Amino acid sequence: MAKQRKKEPEIDMSQVLTVSALDGRLQHTFAPDVIQSFRYMATHLTLNNELPARIALIAALRGEGVTHTAVALGATIASDTGRRICVVELNWWAPGMINLLDPRRVDLTLAKKKKKAAVEAIEPLLPDHPRIEHVLAGEADLDAAIIHTNIPTLDLLPAGDIPISRRPATARSASLRDLIARLTEQYDHLLLDVPALRTTSDAIVLAALSSACIVVTQQGTTSITPVQQALDDVKSLTMLGIVLNKVRIHMPNWIQSLVPQD
Repeated sequence: MAKQRKKEPEIDMSQVLTVSALDGRLQHTFAPDVIQSFRYMATHLTLNNELPARIALIAALRGEGVTHTAVALGATIASDTGRRICVVELNWWAPGMINLLDPRRVDLTLAKKKKKAAVEAIEPLLPDHPRIEHVLAGEADLDAAIIHTNIPTLDLLPAGDIPISRRPATARSASLRDLIARLTEQYDHLLLDVPALRTTSDAIVLAALSSACIVVTQQGTTSITPVQQALDDVKSLTMLGIVLNKVRIHMPNWIQSLVPQD
């Protein structure tokens, strides 16, 4: 007798949170468990008045999920509190904000196994939209580079691709500091998406544009040593918390249902 497939638990659509650009070309839906975890963090920080104007989201190594965390946390705070939030991508080494919000995204691993051309055929999304790189070069206005979303108080500012030779000077430039200062006047909070601290020393300079940080790391991927080294790199900043991505809980569903989630 064939085994009966377990029925997948229904998703409470009232608990999901979708971020999309007003023109409809960008969109990403965050799952309820993701939003719930960020809601807990945001509630704690806002109720205790511990949320500063500029917060750096940092990681020791690449691929920890900093961009995903920055957008999800920004969307949660903006949606729940009405505070004006701008997620500012300062990662020219591995810009991922546009890709995260690209509704055409596919499972790249599966696509590469089946047909590599399926991945390569996807053209870059928003190729003509100005980014921070164009603002700093004087080629675009800051307002034109900001992406307004369906959440009225949430905006996004993608990084772009600054040539490697110019990245150290850009990270330390007065023009970047002026841009951050202008944004600080426009928004209640800036969430700065900073490159991996163990990848480039420029990340320390970029993180220093904030006064506090949130560390992002993956369960079972990053060892304690690089995280400790990264924390030492930014020890002048106030630590607001740690986000542990891709947590796997080996516990029966019926037991998990008894564990408070708030």
